[in-house]
Amino acid sequence: MELSLSYYKAQLGELLTAKHHASAFSTTRATYLRIRIVALCYLWAALCVLWIPVDALLLDQASAPLAILRLKLSAVLFFIGWLTSQRSTLNACRNAIFALVVSLNLFYVLTNHALGYPHSIDAFSYCYNLLPFVYVVILTILPLTVKESVCVMLIIAVSQIYVDAQSGALLSFETFTLYWLQTVVSFLVIWAQTSKLHMMLRLYRHATLDPLTGIYNRRMLLRLAKRDFENTRTKSRPYSVLLMDLDRFKRVNDRYGHHAGDIVLQAFTQAVQETQRKSDIFGRFGGEEFILFLPKCSADNAQHVANRIMARVRDMRIEVDGLSEPLKVTTSIGISTSLCKDDDLSVILEQADQALFKAKNSGRDQSSTYDRVDEVKEEGQKRPWLELVN
Repeated sequence: MELSLSYYKAQLGELLTAKHHASAFSTTRATYLRIRIVALCYLWAALCVLWIPVDALLLDQASAPLAILRLKLSAVLFFIGWLTSQRSTLNACRNAIFALVVSLNLFYVLTNHALGYPHSIDAFSYCYNLLPFVYVVILTILPLTVKESVCVMLIIAVSQIYVDAQSGALLSFETFTLYWLQTVVSFLVIWAQTSKLHMMLRLYRHATLDPLTGIYNRRMLLRLAKRDFENTRTKSRPYSVLLMDLDRFKRVNDRYGHHAGDIVLQAFTQAVQETQRKSDIFGRFGGEEFILFLPKCSADNAQHVANRIMARVRDMRIEVDGLSEPLKVTTSIGISTSLCKDDDLSVILEQADQALFKAKNSGRDQSSTYDRVDEVKEEGQKRPWLELVN
């Protein structure tokens, strides 16, 4: 019951705010948002210009100032779309959404001012009073958190209340009816936005996370590490890798069953996560093997991290239903550190693999740092790290 409550609490937290989203997911969502924001800006800019002849045909004298406002809005939207297409961060997408919504609502206020704040249902100009309703609906295409959605809705609400107050219709029955309808639609839009976000989160977890431990799977782990390693290498900073293997894990599965083995893997994962920094990248390479990438971490600091991990694992007392005594496990760790700009991630991983092999052969429950003069594997025994990384 407690597990279910904590699970749903975490799920709700991810929908309320992006604070706890993984950086990789934020990058994925930014790509998704950028495509839609750019398309929306270009499409709205084109439609804005195409509507000018309609205003000229039906509004006579007011069409000239409205045409100028439409041309200005079109230029602003085109600029927002172009600027967004040049950037790929989530913050850039958020800023673009904010700029888009502010621009549209400023246009709404200025056009109503040019029309004298009309509020006649029979007038063609009443279409301009319905623009906030349209703005709310078109935002359905964006996967936003509840916090992001509410902020956008508040901007639209403030501009609409201001226009209705200027027109003298703020307290009319028709306005209250429109507000009620728009509030209902806003809740539905927020629901649709968070539903899109929830589906993206589920697909992201399915594609990138190990289902048993909840950490990165091999594919995503190496993908993130490759990008992170390239960024660190260009700045000439050390980059360390810890390749970890649970000692005699097969005995646990054979003696106590795979359910006990799963519990051990989950406990080990938690123990490592308690030692890692926010910038570290941790994932399951496969079976009982795990990799911890440590950016901006020297060889000495990597050794300290390895010592802390081994100590935590030794101290674990893993309770398993049906067993009278808790299980105890140990881990062996291979350490490798890149200090040269010319190093390659596949080479660093191979070196960590060599160091792990040495630690296992030296009695397990210990760490070993790669020594370039100490090759411990035959050429035929090496794993094809280059193929795995690429």
